[in-house]
Amino acid sequence: MMLDTQLKKYMKEFSKKQGSKTVILLCKQELDYTNRHPAFFKDERESLKLIEADNSTRFANAYIERADKQTDETLAVESPEFLQQPLTYLKKHKREYLYTASDWYDVIGIDGISLELDDVFGHYNCMLGLKLQKKYGPEIQAALDSLLAGEGSGQLMFEGNEGIWDVNFALNQVPGYHEDMVLLEAFILVYEILFALMEKLEQSMQQ
Repeated sequence: MMLDTQLKKYMKEFSKKQGSKTVILLCKQELDYTNRHPAFFKDERESLKLIEADNSTRFANAYIERADKQTDETLAVESPEFLQQPLTYLKKHKREYLYTASDWYDVIGIDGISLELDDVFGHYNCMLGLKLQKKYGPEIQAALDSLLAGEGSGQLMFEGNEGIWDVNFALNQVPGYHEDMVLLEAFILVYEILFALMEKLEQSMQQ
């Protein structure tokens, strides 16, 4: 999975859904990426108007689920407004985890992101499945090490049946983290670190 191909595919799908072939909304990170790869996005940049959208746009139509950590039972499906809850919601509801899915996740090759309070270490733990071949394990770990702060920069486990990498890392290690943020800010931060991760992997694959 290459980031440039996935982003181009997302842009095409966006124009279909919006019924517009001239205007595409991209957040700053994606827009900057297209600027760094002008040749690859030449057709889009010439035929489309690329407009910068607020980072919260990625979650405007997201699927948000509260679930029980022990049983995985769905407790409730929430509206995007729920993400205005403070991050400390997870401290007050330690038995719960949050799961989000967004169309934007297709760009970075994941189906969803789960966030919960770690019962042992007390940090906020991010969990996701990365759609990459097993052989890229060392590159994924190296990219995580370079992007996250502190020691123990994430845990990886390859699920052969699913063909994905289970990736766990602490939100507390993501640059820009602070506990006073709301859940929306936390998920934006996780998405952006994963986008940066995929860009690093893309660069290493092309070398």
